[in-house]
Amino acid sequence: MNIAILCYHKIGGSGIVAYEIGRAMAEDKGHTVHFMGLEPPFRLKDDDSENMRFHRVNVKEYPVFDFQPYSLALASQLSTLIKRACIDVIHSHYALPHAVSALLARDISGKKKLKCVTTLHGTDITVVGAHPSMMDITRYAIEKSDVVTAVSNSLVRDSETKLGITPGKIKTVYNFINPRFFNPSLRPGDCIERRGKVALLHISNLRAVKRPLDVITIFFKIFQAMGGTCNGMPLQLHVVGEGPLQLEMINLAEKLGIEDHVKFLGVRGDIGRVIACSDLMLLPSREESFGLVALESMACGIPVVASNVGGLPEVIEDGRSGLLFPVGDTDAAAEKAVKLLSDRLLYDSMKKEAQKTAMEKFDMNKIVDQYEALYMDE
Repeated sequence: MNIAILCYHKIGGSGIVAYEIGRAMAEDKGHTVHFMGLEPPFRLKDDDSENMRFHRVNVKEYPVFDFQPYSLALASQLSTLIKRACIDVIHSHYALPHAVSALLARDISGKKKLKCVTTLHGTDITVVGAHPSMMDITRYAIEKSDVVTAVSNSLVRDSETKLGITPGKIKTVYNFINPRFFNPSLRPGDCIERRGKVALLHISNLRAVKRPLDVITIFFKIFQAMGGTCNGMPLQLHVVGEGPLQLEMINLAEKLGIEDHVKFLGVRGDIGRVIACSDLMLLPSREESFGLVALESMACGIPVVASNVGGLPEVIEDGRSGLLFPVGDTDAAAEKAVKLLSDRLLYDSMKKEAQKTAMEKFDMNKIVDQYEALYMDE
């Protein structure tokens, strides 16, 4: 098949999953994959597969436009690619803008048998799609797509409830990770300063929905309860990512007197190695349609303490492959983390179960097979 994949190029869960689907379709399945967007997916930059190609969307600046019309440029240039490369399937990641552009491109090309597949990742439903100004067009994109998937059962329910989507229209296909980038063997050769320390980790865009201030509070309570050490080693918190609440996190750490034990590492491209160099992941999100960072941690054998919300309970089996707590309950989160860090047998058991779950339930090959079947199903 000739497959076109539309996704965001920036570091993030949807772009990573879109790239890995495309890579597997090209390298493992033998299909030809065309990525289209403003920039290549970041992992594609170092990839030289003959079956994977990138097509840059050129957006013309024109004084009459207050904003560059990316969606229209994408649709127009995608319609040309459909005819030139004989595209059989368009896989759009996010209903807006990609699925809408895909549907428009199909109509322009006149290739009615071309299949439009749309994967919902979360914010396209819970934030953008649920807004009254965007609800109708999001619903349209979903209802008109030939196949629609969501990354968790939770997101399927949210989509049906918030947008009134017909039950059964959206199928759950879980996210996955490439074990080449996330596995316990990445630990040797520390990539962050943590020798002689027990490192707790948080990774996000540091926006309110991720409750990053709770991360600081939880770490402070852990630090207090354990006297600043674990097994005789100092506790340290590493924060990966950048976002609007970073300064407030820094100020809160200073106010609580733990600023010397909190390190902000910025945006990193070696996330797998950073995770594997850590001891525990903190993920207190207010909303999480799947929680890819939780799965990445589990694949590296790093237990996760996370909020019991959205798709996270589908990724983490509470008490077995990780620990869940009510959203906003920083006391419960700290208590669970302390229990885990203080009990070596429990910690080792959870590490083992976390990795096993990541590799078995979210096996990359099985999930890619699901997508290929959806592409080919008549």
